Amino acid sequence: MLTWLEISKPALQHNIRQFRKLIGPKVLLMPVVKSNAYGHGFLEVAKILNKEKQVNRICVVNLDEANELINGKIKKPIQILSFFEWNEDKIKKAIKNKVIFPIYSLEYAKKLNKLGEKLKIKVKIAIKVDTGASRVGILPKDTIKFIKTIKQLNNLQINDLFSHFASSEEDKAQTDEQYKIFNNLLKEVEKENIKIPVKHIACSAVPVIYSKANLNAMRLGISLYGLHPGFKTKNKVNLKPVLSWYTKVIQIKNIPKGTKVSYGGTCITNRETKIAVLPIGYWDGYDRSLGNKAFVEIKGQKCPILGRICMNLTVVDVTKVKNIRVEDQVALIGGNVTADDLAKWADTINYEIVTRINSQLPRIIK
Repeated sequence: MLTWLEISKPALQHNIRQFRKLIGPKVLLMPVVKSNAYGHGFLEVAKILNKEKQVNRICVVNLDEANELINGKIKKPIQILSFFEWNEDKIKKAIKNKVIFPIYSLEYAKKLNKLGEKLKIKVKIAIKVDTGASRVGILPKDTIKFIKTIKQLNNLQINDLFSHFASSEEDKAQTDEQYKIFNNLLKEVEKENIKIPVKHIACSAVPVIYSKANLNAMRLGISLYGLHPGFKTKNKVNLKPVLSWYTKVIQIKNIPKGTKVSYGGTCITNRETKIAVLPIGYWDGYDRSLGNKAFVEIKGQKCPILGRICMNLTVVDVTKVKNIRVEDQVALIGGNVTADDLAKWADTINYEIVTRINSQLPRIIK
């Protein structure tokens, strides 16, 4: 095995405990494992969460992910957050396993209702409200009428009313406005004597910097994995990174001064240089933009990337590493190199760095 990821179970459990302390014992804690658990391994992470007493529900992005959890024998309640294609067999399976479906379309609500009638099961649904992210969801002005229409469908059970902040980690004014809109809607729902047990808008940043919006459930996303959603949370909650990413040296050689390295010759050595070739590239999710910017760590020494990242290979300067050998371990994320470092060098966010790691690479639970 030349390239692999290590997933720290103790770090994951630590992060869960940090958020349970922040939200208290009565608020539902709902970790999100969408998109291959943000690159950490979908079933690997879900199986850890399935045994955690502090976890109340597991959230996914779509129907396929929900059914993958069912196939993986996950017993915690499952909620789909964003969308589902109409595939009757897959939907029946999810309904039978009490999956909570997102609803922001009357057409899909009616189709679910018919399927529920056929199965003689009340389908659990969560009504999604667009309070300002301008993505999926019913507009607030239409929500009460929408809920009343849904309540006439006898085979649906409205379990949740939820929304999503657009900038909770960076824009307080927009967050205040979205919370005000959602809170006013909750008051309208109450005034209409509509009973909806679970209400949530909080994501990872909210319990740390905006705790009044926790309501009675919160969705724990990027911070479950020990990564911060923005700089404002960094000194306010103690998180431990869950993922480390390693590869091995496959070749070492000395090249003379003035040698061009990798495609396009974007790096030209200014001295005799000892290089190591690594079996890692943008196919694996090690972003091409990291060429000539990033560092890896070998034997505690930070080693710069030379030239462009290739599809399957990367070259690093190991001149300062003593006694380096073929098959020595290389930290791509780990030691003194973090996902935030890679995000800075690639001019992106830590979310993208970890979610783009190739899902075919083995994830080893430690």
